[in-house]
Amino acid sequence: MTRLQLLSRRIPPRVMSGFTRWFFQRLSLRNIDRSRWVRLPVALAAVAVVVQLGPTPRASAQEEASSDSAKTATSGLVDDAALGQGLGGNDTVAEKAPSAGPPADDVLRPSSLAGGSYAERQRATLEMWRKRTRSREAVQDAARNSDPEVAERAEWILRQWRSGALPGTGQMPVGSGQTADEPSALAAVLEQGMFDAVLVAVEESAGTIEFDQIKSRVAQFLTERFPMYVNQALAEGTEPDLLRLLDAVAVDHHLAIARIDLMRMLEIPVDAENRLPSASSSWSQDEKQATLAILASLRGDESEALQTAAKLSDPKWLRTARSLFGRWDLIAEQSAAESDRLESQSDAEAIDRRIDWCAWSLAAAHRLDDQSLRKRAIECLMESHPSESEDTTRLRWRSLAVHGEVDLAIEILARTDRATAAKVAAAASRYDRAVELAGYPLDQVDTDLDRWIEQAFDAQTALSLGQLAPEIERLYALARILIQVGDLDNARRIYQQLTPREIIVESNSVTLRDKTLAELVSANQLDWLIELAVAPEETSVGARTRSIVAWGLNSQFDTVTTLLDRIRIVLPKESFRDRFRIVCQLLRGEPSESLRDPDDFEHLFDLLASHPRVSRAGGRIVQTETVLLDLDMIDVFSQQGQFDLARRGLQILARDGDLDAQLRLVETEMRRGDDASASMLCDQAMEAASVFGQTQTRITVDHGLAYAKTIAIKWMLARRAGDHEAAERWKRRIRFMFASPSLTFRKDLAEYLSEGEQDELAAEALRDLTVLLAFDNEDEAGFFFAATALGSVIDRLAESNLEVSGTVGISPEQAARRTGVAVLRILKPDRYPDTAYISLPLSLLKGELTRAIDRRDAAEVKRAIAAIENFDPVNIDFAESLLPKLRKAGMKEIADQAFDRLMDRGIEHTDRFGTDATSLNNLAWTAAMNERRLEEALRLSERAVFLEPDSVVYRDTLAEVLFLLGEPGQALAIESACLLDEPDEWHLHQQIQKYQAKLDAGENEVDAAGQP
Repeated sequence: MTRLQLLSRRIPPRVMSGFTRWFFQRLSLRNIDRSRWVRLPVALAAVAVVVQLGPTPRASAQEEASSDSAKTATSGLVDDAALGQGLGGNDTVAEKAPSAGPPADDVLRPSSLAGGSYAERQRATLEMWRKRTRSREAVQDAARNSDPEVAERAEWILRQWRSGALPGTGQMPVGSGQTADEPSALAAVLEQGMFDAVLVAVEESAGTIEFDQIKSRVAQFLTERFPMYVNQALAEGTEPDLLRLLDAVAVDHHLAIARIDLMRMLEIPVDAENRLPSASSSWSQDEKQATLAILASLRGDESEALQTAAKLSDPKWLRTARSLFGRWDLIAEQSAAESDRLESQSDAEAIDRRIDWCAWSLAAAHRLDDQSLRKRAIECLMESHPSESEDTTRLRWRSLAVHGEVDLAIEILARTDRATAAKVAAAASRYDRAVELAGYPLDQVDTDLDRWIEQAFDAQTALSLGQLAPEIERLYALARILIQVGDLDNARRIYQQLTPREIIVESNSVTLRDKTLAELVSANQLDWLIELAVAPEETSVGARTRSIVAWGLNSQFDTVTTLLDRIRIVLPKESFRDRFRIVCQLLRGEPSESLRDPDDFEHLFDLLASHPRVSRAGGRIVQTETVLLDLDMIDVFSQQGQFDLARRGLQILARDGDLDAQLRLVETEMRRGDDASASMLCDQAMEAASVFGQTQTRITVDHGLAYAKTIAIKWMLARRAGDHEAAERWKRRIRFMFASPSLTFRKDLAEYLSEGEQDELAAEALRDLTVLLAFDNEDEAGFFFAATALGSVIDRLAESNLEVSGTVGISPEQAARRTGVAVLRILKPDRYPDTAYISLPLSLLKGELTRAIDRRDAAEVKRAIAAIENFDPVNIDFAESLLPKLRKAGMKEIADQAFDRLMDRGIEHTDRFGTDATSLNNLAWTAAMNERRLEEALRLSERAVFLEPDSVVYRDTLAEVLFLLGEPGQALAIESACLLDEPDEWHLHQQIQKYQAKLDAGENEVDAAGQP
């Protein structure tokens, strides 16, 4: 064996990187001066230390800038420890043992990497690495040197810079397992808050093939862990470094806007010169203009936003900008022009685009009250095309529906899907049309329903596997109609008959029972869902059935499956069907007669908290304990009154590192009023949420949301404690975190704040988020959610008599405009129920009516009421809450007329459908709230109670009507009986107090009248 082979064996493969590999690949080169390599083993060992970057403490952030004062490494042979300290920027060793080598300026020359002794070359390498500002050009030149040692030393220096390894960054997070040669080492440097070092890495990679990859990786880390980074920057005063890094790696408009938000928070002026990041030099012209259009929209600069958007090649950008500023006149012109341009083209894509513009023409006409434009748009949307896509068909009828042309929308839908058209008609209280489309006369249901079901099965049998007969679809529509008119018995018969598992009606082996269960979820008939999911003789249930039930109960598939398995052990004598019912009752928060014993709950908890699992490892059988609990199961115990078990479960999950459980524990302590414990637990959760490990170098799924929630909780706690200074500090951090490039993070944190009734901060975030999502054509659902959330938050702020526009920078009218635009963006996707395109515009109209009442705008009030009546002639919701408000605003005549129209139509409906207890009760309650036509209300309410005598809600309505008719004694007796059935219902206690007070007042009046 040769000496060189012996030498190679001394070096483990894991350190055979970079310089080491280069050396062994080049042993055959004849021009190497071998006198330089006499100390080969030591040299290679030193290189190994250099490559692995041992842990070291962080040095001063000013070290590089003051490089002239930096100390040098020891002279002679550089040992491992000295190298490790040098890499960390720790110059204490150099101070103790100053070098007697050449002057510093000589060390920074490329020739110093080749000349002199080995120790001097090592010293020169480290000095050039340390003093990047002065040595950068020399190192770049040296990397192209013909001398292989010089070139390799220079390449090593460049690699360190490109990985962010500068003096002071040698300390890697424990357990990260990263080395300087790996791109993910940049994440480790970011975790230290060394944004300047990462910026160096980005700058040094410019011009290399790794440049785009490094920028993308840094951009990804900034997007996924921005809350932690910005919080660290605020704590250490390195916000400018973070800003410069964002400027350098802004690969898209999300990061560019985060940069502008950060500048705004730091009160750095933004002008035309610095509006775009330096990284935008590599963007296309469209990318630049798109970013400028978004930024102008965010700051409310209508003129610049529209002018900039007009320069983009995609006209949808201009349309979006105009819609945000309410320029429907310009949208009308643009839509007409685009529609005319595409009219002569007959290909499918052109047809789809033309229909899209026609839909926006209708939207503009609706808002401008332009009847001529409206007529042309309707004509365009009514015209069907054989080659149009399903999305375009949905767009045509839904556009008509949301703009009040409900009957025309039903007509279009009926051409291709009569069953769905019937459901939409029923949702809009057009029952005659719904029955006609379903094809089953209501007056024949009692006698012919079984025959219709049999005929539907015959039609289904004639179809190929995986198809659903239209007759069955229409039976589902009939069932939905029957539910809405109060014929629940026949509706249930339909669903009960359509449950065979052996009939496959869709691809992926979807059975008829699964289809029926999904229909029940859509119809919100959860009792029937639970009853029909499992037949009496069945001993198991399929995965799809469990999934549908979980969806209906707002739970998770795994939760249903796990509870079902554990309940089998707790209640072994119960049948499978009964166990399934018990699980569903638990998930709904309902008491179960079969599971009432505290010992049973304790047993169930133990089974979930410690589940033995057997596995094989290395030929051995290993048994481990697995926790099956999740937060849904914790909720089950809470809803069943098992609060101690719920708390123990949270503690178990928290100890296992479940961040959501840790946060839930914090919130629990806050509700209990123990703010000290809440603060301590919050600190622990904050630390856990910020932990950086191997998985975070790849992806941080929640984009730092859990960490941000802890900051929000600290803010809430400071406010509760009256510590205004601390509260302002935490609030400032939250605002900085909202600069995140992740729109998902912004949306989720805004939702969390809104749920915690922190409406001002939530409104600020949603105000900007709705603009950003409006320009994101890929996230229509996100835009819709953010816009509706913004509307709700703004309405709550307005109800608290807060001057919303001055506080959060957006008025209720502007927020409503964005919600309206968001609705236009969800007309194509097939992810919302078809009946939502009746309920959504109704909700928007109620908002319009509320704002019109607040403004005392009688004309707008009449218009909004007329539009509501057009959508749903017997809509009761607005009459219950808004008509009393209308009277208080001084528009009694308008309110009385609207109420009378509703009552007349409602009574006509209940006379026709006498078993519709829901409508009977709702009309009676609406009359009570308006204190009008109370004798008729009494008749309606008594009929509802007769149909469903066990309903506490219906009896409560009857009590209120009697009270208003001057019968407080009867009202009190009925309400007291209701309280026996629902002792925890606070509304009943309030009503009893009111009725008792009236009785007492009446007795006092009688006593006073009887005195001489």
